Amino acid sequence: MINNDLPINEIIPALKTKLETEPVLILQAPPGAGKSTVLPLQLLNEKWLTGKKIIMLEPRRLAARSVASRMASLLNEDIGETIGYRIRFENKISKNTRIEVVTEGILTRML
Repeated sequence: MINNDLPINEIIPALKTKLETEPVLILQAPPGAGKSTVLPLQLLNEKWLTGKKIIMLEPRRLAARSVASRMASLLNEDIGETIGYRIRFENKISKNTRIEVVTEGILTRML
């Protein structure tokens, strides 16, 4: 269940509207606001994202695992279904994965 008390929830409608026309958006919010766990899940079913993935960058392997685990638990799924992660020597994604949490080295190789 997604926590509706997080600060990020107040601006999600405006973010969705902006992202319909702007491909890049910079978001700054304090730790614990819901940037990494709530926002990607709220964007997942937007029509402009149909057939695409969300790639999230996390600086550390532990953070990548933790964020992916938290999002998967919010969806009552196992990691590797809708939410997955790729870090050095570890890959927990499937053909159904729509949100991938990756570390810098993985993102660099993807580009």
